[in-house]
Amino acid sequence: MNKTFVVRVSITVALCAMAFATSAAANDGPLAPPTPRPGLAPFPRALGPLDPLVEAETSIVTTQKAAGESVYVPTAPSAPASVVPTEAPARAVARARSYPRTFSSYDELIEYATSIATTQEAADSRLAEVTAREDANRAALATVFDPRARGGLLRSRTDVMDDATVQALRTQLASDGLTARQLVASGAAVTTPTSWHLPLVGEDTQDFGPTSYYFEPALTYKDVYYAHFHTGTDIATAWGTPILAPADGVVIFAGLMGDGAEVVVMTHDSGLVSMYAHLDNRAFPVPVKAGDTVRAGDRIGNVGLTGNTTGAHLHWSVWRNGELIDPLSMIKSE
Repeated sequence: MNKTFVVRVSITVALCAMAFATSAAANDGPLAPPTPRPGLAPFPRALGPLDPLVEAETSIVTTQKAAGESVYVPTAPSAPASVVPTEAPARAVARARSYPRTFSSYDELIEYATSIATTQEAADSRLAEVTAREDANRAALATVFDPRARGGLLRSRTDVMDDATVQALRTQLASDGLTARQLVASGAAVTTPTSWHLPLVGEDTQDFGPTSYYFEPALTYKDVYYAHFHTGTDIATAWGTPILAPADGVVIFAGLMGDGAEVVVMTHDSGLVSMYAHLDNRAFPVPVKAGDTVRAGDRIGNVGLTGNTTGAHLHWSVWRNGELIDPLSMIKSE
């Protein structure tokens, strides 16, 4: 009995010693990293800028788009409804390279220019929308990865604390970055309305609007019929005087019309179209062509006598969203 008891006690002591030794060995080593939740990459331990994170998401979105796959965005009940990747509109640059070189009438020319201006305005508005959302999502994610939030010194927004929403914001941010770059490449820009400048200095010989001059055609303007209506402003000055772009724009047409007038037509921000007629095309060939981008103050032609005119002058017309407006209304008084 005594020997059996001693053997049992010895075995019990040995097992206890082994248990203590195993526990001590486990506590001496480093802790294993926690297993990330399904569907969300682990948060970076180095809490640096968001750009590397966004670049990683962008590479995934780019690969999916190149392969023709749909971009997957995890959804959650708390995810904002606007978190949906969208595609860029058709590129205006490609369309600009195929502008028609001839038009049978001024109405056809202006109608076409207005369609281009409408496309540009839509692209500009889309870029502004995408850029604003990109900034908002970047700011929201910045609070999640801010060291102060992890240390309890800064509270993150409650609507971006769950994993699905954070992942959706990351994917949306990458998708919006790609869309913005596509829009910029197509000619879109986030702009603010600016006042125009006169295309040249001279004598205002005929204003925009109804007139008694019999040679001006009839026109229905704002649902009112006029027997004679002048569609622009005439500015008379010396032959050959340079004509300068009153604002940034894109040249839609530069050439002869059916009445023999040398004409330049441009599109601008906010759905605006402008036309410059009676330009000289002999001593001063028109320096711009369809598809050119010009800046305010660039020379787009010179005063001439082409077309139906009784003297050297510039006929200047402006349309907003297809409707005629007084060109001088674009010039703000100082």
